[in-house]
Amino acid sequence: MFTCIASKWAGCAYRLPKIHLAVVLAVLLPITACGFEKTATTAAAFLQIGVGGRIPAMGNAGVAYPGGPDMLATNPAAAGGIGPERGRGSGLGVSVSYIDWFAGLRHQSAMVLVPVSPTLRFGLQLLSFGGDEFEQTTLAAQEGNGIMVDYGDFAAGGSVIAELTDRFTVGVTGKYIRQDLFNTSASTFAFDVGTLLETELDGFNIGMAMTNLGGEMQLDGRDLIDEPGGVSGGETRLATSAWPLPLTFQTGVAWRVIGRENAFRNNELHGIMLVADAKHLNESVTSVHLGAEYGFAESVFLRGGQTLEHDSEKWAFGCGIRVNLYNYALAADFAYADLGDLDSVQRITLTLTDNPLR
Repeated sequence: MFTCIASKWAGCAYRLPKIHLAVVLAVLLPITACGFEKTATTAAAFLQIGVGGRIPAMGNAGVAYPGGPDMLATNPAAAGGIGPERGRGSGLGVSVSYIDWFAGLRHQSAMVLVPVSPTLRFGLQLLSFGGDEFEQTTLAAQEGNGIMVDYGDFAAGGSVIAELTDRFTVGVTGKYIRQDLFNTSASTFAFDVGTLLETELDGFNIGMAMTNLGGEMQLDGRDLIDEPGGVSGGETRLATSAWPLPLTFQTGVAWRVIGRENAFRNNELHGIMLVADAKHLNESVTSVHLGAEYGFAESVFLRGGQTLEHDSEKWAFGCGIRVNLYNYALAADFAYADLGDLDSVQRITLTLTDNPLR
């Protein structure tokens, strides 16, 4: 695939340094490690859910996609954008997202990006995942005993994004993760690290991110304690295992083939962005993600993508609209994803930035 691209654009091949070329080949020609999958052997699986309405609409490809505050969960280095994503703004922005997950579950997120200087930004992200409470059942009350059980997952993190050069950005996120199930809970801390490189080939970016690098999670609480009573008294504590977080390594490329700024070919009305990612999870699962975005006048967007080598994720589609609101830009993005037997998933995201349309 890369050979065809290199042949077609032979006149620009000399502009890619060798190290960039090696990364591109590694992304577009991933090699799946030998061995068997260890599916469902990690905790806090909600951290694997794609956040926002743009990246999921492109088949969850876009670790090198320079965007707004909604990129904090995917690649903190890409939050704030470059070129037309930041425009005349400083990088200030806020994004809220809602995901109608399957089985009656819901995923909400809120993300804020604040510039400190032209080369330094701070970010804040809040994630929640859960559903409606349900009635508890026991062997003695199999139809329910009237006690309602609540459950949910939560994550909160802070990010620092620094532009080390005019082309290279690094982002680091520290976050607290917690899972609750009635009277039991588990929590830990983790880190995300991401990079974004704007290459010498116009519009071509390379991104990498390692997310959920942290400790293990082990359920604990009074629901695990059995107090039989009687003469001997005492109590019995049920043992639980500790499980690692879904450590993920994602690398990819994004190429703005057509656009107003920072593009291979300049065009005032039309824009095309191509994205390709390879993602590896510590459950020995490797997947490939391909996507594209078309924009008209930087106001209306159509997106689509596909996930390869994955059991449930297949095709995804989406759209977006961006309008001026005083000295700010308000964007609404919608995404639809087909998860096969697990049903479909819809996402909607609202983003406000200080980057108004020209």
